[in-house]
Amino acid sequence: METAFIRNYKKWSPIIARTFLVATFIEDSFRLMLQYNQQKRYMINVRTYGSFITFLFLWFNIIGQLGGSILAILKKWTPYTVLCLFLTTVSQTIAYGLITDKLTIFRGLSVTGGLLLLLSDYFIKEKSLFAGLPDIDEDTKSNYFRLAGRLLLVFLFLTQFFSTNNWGFARVLMILVCGIGCVLIIIGYKAKETALFISVFLIIFDICVNHWWTYRLPKRDFAKYDFFQILSISGGFLLLSNMGAGSFSMDEKKKSI
Repeated sequence: METAFIRNYKKWSPIIARTFLVATFIEDSFRLMLQYNQQKRYMINVRTYGSFITFLFLWFNIIGQLGGSILAILKKWTPYTVLCLFLTTVSQTIAYGLITDKLTIFRGLSVTGGLLLLLSDYFIKEKSLFAGLPDIDEDTKSNYFRLAGRLLLVFLFLTQFFSTNNWGFARVLMILVCGIGCVLIIIGYKAKETALFISVFLIIFDICVNHWWTYRLPKRDFAKYDFFQILSISGGFLLLSNMGAGSFSMDEKKKSI
């Protein structure tokens, strides 16, 4: 029998997952608005872009990230929303000259994995609207997007922890335990439970390590960036825990036996 807590969790966890997933986009849109003049000078004087290109770039990212995030939370126009958020990620990587920065690329891939899970969830809902009709294409799209999404999420999660120089016992133990969890997600074994565990772990880790509200500038900005990036990744895992691994997984193979 389901308790009131479980019923409330099932009701609200998808909304919480989508909100966490787009948290980094929301934070970045507000950062660009609050630091508009500073960002404008940097783009013109350091990156040597023209005033008009800079204007278009900044406002595309402000409106695209904030508007796209709101639409993603509300589950409106999901394919276009995902494309818009993906383009803001790509545009910033190129415009700021970060295309050769491995950690930036890895984080971008992980956030993209979360966006692919949003697409997968969209196709699942589209399938349910036309129950009884041929839906092979929608089902196939959903499963492929879910497979790609969970692989990209895991890819960055591992790089987050292997990028450190701190190899104390606690750190090694944490990497081993969570590494096993990531392998389970890749093969799709106990994917829902594992994704939920990793999501909760990431949130706790994020609060303990990237508590940006306790820092002063400029360290606060770096910690805030890391905090919302990891929060978005945790949102992706939470979304995966709601959806399951899809057809390309051991969980589904076990059901068919």
